Amino acid sequence: MSDDSPLWASIARAASEAVRLAQNAVEELSGAFIGKEQRRARWPVPSRLLAGPVIPAPYIRPPGHRFVWQDAYMASCAVSVAKALTTHDTPPATICTAVLMVGLHMRPAGYRQHQVAMNSHRVLHHREWRRLGSSILLHADLPHLVNNCTGLVLEGAPLEARLGTPRFLCLLASLGLTSQALYLAVTRLAADCLPNSSLAGSYFNTFTVGFSGVVMALKVMAGYMREADLAASRIAPSEEFALTGGRLAAWPSLMMSQFLVPGASLVGHLCGLAAGVLHVHAGALLGRLRRRRRSGGGGRRLRDGRLVPALGPQDLGTGRHPGLGWLDVGSHVVLGVAACLAARYGGIAQVKR
Repeated sequence: MSDDSPLWASIARAASEAVRLAQNAVEELSGAFIGKEQRRARWPVPSRLLAGPVIPAPYIRPPGHRFVWQDAYMASCAVSVAKALTTHDTPPATICTAVLMVGLHMRPAGYRQHQVAMNSHRVLHHREWRRLGSSILLHADLPHLVNNCTGLVLEGAPLEARLGTPRFLCLLASLGLTSQALYLAVTRLAADCLPNSSLAGSYFNTFTVGFSGVVMALKVMAGYMREADLAASRIAPSEEFALTGGRLAAWPSLMMSQFLVPGASLVGHLCGLAAGVLHVHAGALLGRLRRRRRSGGGGRRLRDGRLVPALGPQDLGTGRHPGLGWLDVGSHVVLGVAACLAARYGGIAQVKR
């Protein structure tokens, strides 16, 4: 028996090596979809996805503070919403969307952020498409919810009044899907082409929630609509109006949100802005094509007893904006690059919402 012990030892070593190789093969096969990108990005895939923070986080003031600036901000938001609702007729789609987000926010047990939040890797490689919707409707905390509901009412009410409820609902869905698609594309491109960047790491490790991207897109579209209405009335908007209520008004809001809430996702907000600009220019192009095909009075409809140009889906009259063109797109690109540089060199943090 002693003469056979080296043989049995060799067999045992060979068996353990075979088991190890089999385990490695299984791991390679299970990670076949992510192996290439993960190795290039040099970022680990999050483990134990069922763990992680619960959202919404409780709203707790710092010890020794009765009031904080978030309290004053939320009070001013309530006043702004009340004024907007008295100015416009009750917009059912806008109100129902805000009520839906509030109702989801008030669930006692909350939600596991890693199960419902937007994560590009989980969506693209694990086909968890539910995240495209759940991540938009859920929020990280109470100020986050109040801010987005306020933006939805302030910008959504006039747009719904112009479009009508069915078209406005289609617009909300289209803006949400477009902003999410842009976010997926940007983070995937960063993981492939900029493997050492923080944006590449967000492809695997970032879990974002919030309606902010859609709100930014609505703000862009509402700004173009207001400027187009002024142009139709032969009133030239001032440069200050472009930054406060016009087509560029979303950019000061973006920078303010980044400085006041360092955890806000700059990439998500930029994708929302891009979705709004894309809808405006695509709507203007489709409007021009429709007008070329129409003849006679087919391009008009009766409103308040008089014939007015017919507005197609998601047109909003922005097709008659005098400033549309490559120069307008370039201004948004320049502002986007400036925001990214400010985030890179100005210490603006990203990534939660």
